[in-house]
Amino acid sequence: MRMGAGTAALGAVGSLSGCSAIQDLLPGGGGGLGNYSNWVYAPDTFESDQEGLSTDAYSYSQINSKNSISEDTRSGIAGITYGELGIKAQDVGMDLDLPEGKVLTGSFDTEAVKSELTASRVDTPTGRQEPGVAGSREYESDGNYNDNYEIFIRADADPSPDAYAVGNGNVIRADRVSNSGNDSSEVSATEVAEGIIDCGSEGTDRLVDSNDNYSTLTDTLNSGSIIKTQVYGNEVGSDEGLNENVSVGQFEGLVADGFSASINGENTQVQHVFVFGSEGDVNEGDVNDFVEANDTKGILRDVNDLSVSTNSNTATVTGKIETIIYGSAVPN
Repeated sequence: MRMGAGTAALGAVGSLSGCSAIQDLLPGGGGGLGNYSNWVYAPDTFESDQEGLSTDAYSYSQINSKNSISEDTRSGIAGITYGELGIKAQDVGMDLDLPEGKVLTGSFDTEAVKSELTASRVDTPTGRQEPGVAGSREYESDGNYNDNYEIFIRADADPSPDAYAVGNGNVIRADRVSNSGNDSSEVSATEVAEGIIDCGSEGTDRLVDSNDNYSTLTDTLNSGSIIKTQVYGNEVGSDEGLNENVSVGQFEGLVADGFSASINGENTQVQHVFVFGSEGDVNEGDVNDFVEANDTKGILRDVNDLSVSTNSNTATVTGKIETIIYGSAVPN
């Protein structure tokens, strides 16, 4: 199962440029990611040909606040850097990766972020790219949007490959969409930033409102500090979809899947949710075969008390894992 690969390990964190990986299990907990779906837009929002969509969300502040995490996990969080923003990971309540960008929420100072983005940068003998010190990623204001946000674009590139929108307690990174593979026009980084703001603030093109499969997935997933979601463009097993592969969680008729991790003291609850095109597509025997294929040497090998349940067009695998377990023991 692609979205669950690595279970709760965070060996390949997709944060901003310069982010270090944490080679440790990062369990979830609390409601730090409760509103993540508000920021997830429909796949074709920026005129691309994409029909599917995947997201990864982490609440580092929730994770860091738990006494039961390992020191390796805590030091790993402390080592994460957010490029030119000057934000510490332990202050990030939500780090949501989107196809065309990222949304950060938390307890950081947005005015300080603006100062970091526009700080002058000079070359150094080492060539290191550090906020306000080295590198060429200096940003300039591209105006205000929606009253609450100021948008910044690269001062050294035209068109800017990315933009940051800062305001309302949030930082949004947006990437320019070239649409070089279709007949649509390019969408600037500023326009992408505005679209993400509209989705999060106004509900414009919000996927959870337009896609029943995604709505079912997010309604079924627990609110933890790690949540991964994926909506497929085509059903698994269909002419245009992925081939069925039960051992990795690709079931015939699958249209969406997701993963969450929620901490509860020394144990962390993990959850894999599978959404099918119809109730008739749910094959509990196949899901049990997936569990059996992974509970000794696969992605579930360190997960205990495994159980499978079905409800309408969903199947859910739940279990618990020791919070302190070292992440390298969980395959990626």
